[in-house]
Amino acid sequence: MIRKAITIGVVLFTAISLNISAQCKVDNKYFQAGEELTYDLYFKWGLVNTKAGVSTLKTVSEKYNGRDGYKMSLVAKSSGMVDKVFSLNDTLSSYTTKDLTPLAFKKDAEEGKEHTIENMTYTYNSAGGVSVHTKRVKNGELRFDETINVNSCVYDMVSVVFYARTLDYSTMKKGDETRVDFITGKKKAYMVIEHAGIENVKANDGKTYSCIKLVLSVLNANQLAFEDKEEAMKVYITNDNNRMPVRLDSKLKMGSTRAMLKSYKGVRHAVSTK
Repeated sequence: MIRKAITIGVVLFTAISLNISAQCKVDNKYFQAGEELTYDLYFKWGLVNTKAGVSTLKTVSEKYNGRDGYKMSLVAKSSGMVDKVFSLNDTLSSYTTKDLTPLAFKKDAEEGKEHTIENMTYTYNSAGGVSVHTKRVKNGELRFDETINVNSCVYDMVSVVFYARTLDYSTMKKGDETRVDFITGKKKAYMVIEHAGIENVKANDGKTYSCIKLVLSVLNANQLAFEDKEEAMKVYITNDNNRMPVRLDSKLKMGSTRAMLKSYKGVRHAVSTK
């Protein structure tokens, strides 16, 4: 009887663990390791709107804690006159499994005179939750070192962009929204991914792409009304099987940036242009 109870318990525990593991899995048909996108970076601050440097979005195969997965990195670096006025040297990296379950996030950002290092790690437990350890050091000073417990899949600023590329937009129309759990700093929030319609975007490679415009906004966990959300980023992805980001608009503490596609390689499918 005891042995039977133990056996049943093991089976149930295994089933629960498999279910938890499965709930964050995404069927990725759109990008692959080896994809590398290069952008011209523009900076806007007040009335100043000028070319500011270069940016890259790169996906590689990489192990994290012994698990096969992806490392997706967004790098932005200023140059020229802008670099002298307001230097920017940011690297944001997200580590996921091959089915896009988030494992870790790292940020190393130099913006003006401020230097921020941020690290997040995800631990999935048998109760169906996720523990996110998040730590930030700014200008050499520890700002926080905390653990946030969440009862569903949760994303960071990089992994949420790749997750957004995998949504089924064929069933969505302009104005439709998808909400996912999101960690910003030391707080749990929601990332609202809004389908903002189809637009043609002329990139800096001279080609015009039909794009799905996405508006990514943050909604605090204690807010219930979508009108209270704060826009964080606009992403224009190709309306084809790659969902390749052609344009990315992001807000900074001072001003904003725009990245316009200049070149690409290693994409998974043939690219459609107008």
